[in-house]
Amino acid sequence: MNKRFDLREFKLVVFFCALTVLLTIGVIGFWEVALRPAFFGWVDTHYPGNENVQRRWDIKQRVEHFTISFMVDALVVTLLLRLIYRKQRQLRESEERYRALFEQARDGIGVVRLSDHHLVEANKKVCEILGVSQQDCVNQNILELFRTSTPHAQSQLLMSSNGNSSLESELVIQTPQGQSRPVAVSFTPLSTGGEEVLLMSMHDLSARKKLEAEREEMQRQLYQSSKLASIGELSAGVAHEINNPLNGVINFAQLLKDEETPRTEFEQQMIDGIIDEGERIAKIVRGLLAFARADVHELRQVHLAESINAAIALFGRQFEKDGIAVEIDLQPELPMVRADGSRLRQVVVNMISNAHHALKAKPDDSVEGKIFRITARRAGENVRVEFYDNGAGIKREDLAKVFDPFFTTRRETGGTGLGLSISFGIIRDFGGTIKVESEEGKYTRFIVELAAAETSELGHSFRQDLQDFSR
Repeated sequence: MNKRFDLREFKLVVFFCALTVLLTIGVIGFWEVALRPAFFGWVDTHYPGNENVQRRWDIKQRVEHFTISFMVDALVVTLLLRLIYRKQRQLRESEERYRALFEQARDGIGVVRLSDHHLVEANKKVCEILGVSQQDCVNQNILELFRTSTPHAQSQLLMSSNGNSSLESELVIQTPQGQSRPVAVSFTPLSTGGEEVLLMSMHDLSARKKLEAEREEMQRQLYQSSKLASIGELSAGVAHEINNPLNGVINFAQLLKDEETPRTEFEQQMIDGIIDEGERIAKIVRGLLAFARADVHELRQVHLAESINAAIALFGRQFEKDGIAVEIDLQPELPMVRADGSRLRQVVVNMISNAHHALKAKPDDSVEGKIFRITARRAGENVRVEFYDNGAGIKREDLAKVFDPFFTTRRETGGTGLGLSISFGIIRDFGGTIKVESEEGKYTRFIVELAAAETSELGHSFRQDLQDFSR
C-alpha cells in the first residue's frame, strides 16, 4: 500500500517537472518571437546613447526574466488550481453521494470509536430505531444507547464490539418511549489512519418478528382447526352411540322414581343420583353434538354491536350482583360482519360467561376491582372484538390448550370444556380468527377478528379454501 502510494507521488512530481519544463520552453519561444523584439525596440528608443548601454541591458534582462518566470508560474498555478478545483468538486460530489446513501440507507449505519465505544457518526435510521434524536444519539456510549433489561445482552453487545468482525447479534432494546424493539447488530473494524473505528450495521427486526408471529398464529389456527375437525368426527360418532342408551337409562330411572313403591332413603338417593348423573352426561353429549355439528348456515350481514348488546343484557343483573364493572366500548358506526346471527351471539355469550366465572373467583376487596370490558374496532378490512377481564387469568402452560375439547379449569363447577372449542369452530366457519392472551392472576383477553361485510365477499373464496383444508 505504501509503495504504491510513493510510486504514484513520484510519478506526479515527474509529471509536474516535465510540464514546467515544457511550459518554460513554450513561454521562452513566445517571448522570443512575439514580445522580445517589440520590447527591446522600445527600450532602445527610450534609452539611446552609449551612456545608457548598461541601463538598457539591465532593463532588458530583468524584464525578460520576470516576464518569463511570471508567465510560467501563472500557467503552472492556473493548471494546478483547475486540477485541484476539479478534484475538490469530484470529492464533494462523491461525499454528497455517499452521504445521501448513508442517510437514506434502509438499515441503521454508524461509526463507533473503538477506544471508548462512543458513536461518533450515525444515520437517521439508527436514531429512529433507538428512539432518540440525532443530537442525543451521536457522541454517546453504545452501551447506554442500547438499553436492554438483560445483562447478558449488554455483555453480548460488548463482546461483539471488541474490534473483531462479528456475526449479527439479536437484541431486544428498550426505547425511551418504553417500547421493546428487536434489533440485529453487527460490527466491522475499520482503520482511518490515526484512529481505530468500527462500522456498525443495525437492522430493525420488528416487522420480521411480527410476520413470523403471524405465520405461527396461522399455522396454529390451521393445526387447531384440523385437530378439532378430527375430534369432531369422533365425537359425533360417540355421542350418537351414547345418546339413545343414555336416554333409556334416564327414562327407566325416572319411571322407578315415579312408582309409588315404598323405598328406603338410601334407595331414593341412588335413583336421584342416577337421574342427576345421567342428565349431566346428557348435557355433555349435547355439547359434543353441538361441537361436532357441521350444519350449513347461510351467512348474512350481522350488526355486531346489536349481538354484543343483546348478549350482555343477559348478564346485567349477575354482573351487578357480583360487583363487576362492565365497560362497553364500541366504535361508532361499526361495520357489519358476515356471519350467522344466532351462532355469533352464542360465541359472545360464551366469552361473557367465561369472563363472569373468572371474575366471580376474584376477591371482592381487590385493589383494582372486578372489570369486564368489551371493545370493538375496525382493523383494516376486519372488525376486531376484544373481551377483557382482570380475573384469575390462565396459566402459561394452559394457553395452548384452551380451545381443546374437554379442557376446562372449572370442572368442579360443572364446566364441560366444550364452550371455547365450539366458539373456535364457529368463528372458523365465518372465516375469522380467535386467539387468547393472558397472564395468570392478572388478566385474560380473547381477541376475535371477522371480515367486515363490505370486504368479506372479496376474501370469501380464500376463506372457503381454508375451511375446506382445515376440515
